[in-house]
Amino acid sequence: MSNDILDEAEKYTEPRTCPECGYQLPFRKFVLRFIMSYGFLKWSCPGCRVVLKSDFVKIQFWWLVGLLVFGVLFGVLAYYFDLGWLNIIFLLPFYIFVMLTLYYMKFEKY
Repeated sequence: MSNDILDEAEKYTEPRTCPECGYQLPFRKFVLRFIMSYGFLKWSCPGCRVVLKSDFVKIQFWWLVGLLVFGVLFGVLAYYFDLGWLNIIFLLPFYIFVMLTLYYMKFEKY
């Protein structure tokens, strides 16, 4: 029985999971911590106390791309459907996109 290094490295690769111990930060707690500190870049794992980081620059890039795409979509739909202040409902797909990018965020050792 041999221990393969690749098996260990790929052991904990799920979203919001510590690569050392496998502790998965609950989504609600992650979003609250993320919003309160505007994209916290490093944090200590509650399971093993290893300092972890998230790739916030990559997330911001995808948000910018999404904002451009959904911004154009919002502008076109707001032009054709004159709903007044209810046009804000067209931004719902962008909000869902942002939540999905946060849900699938990966952590790595700092």
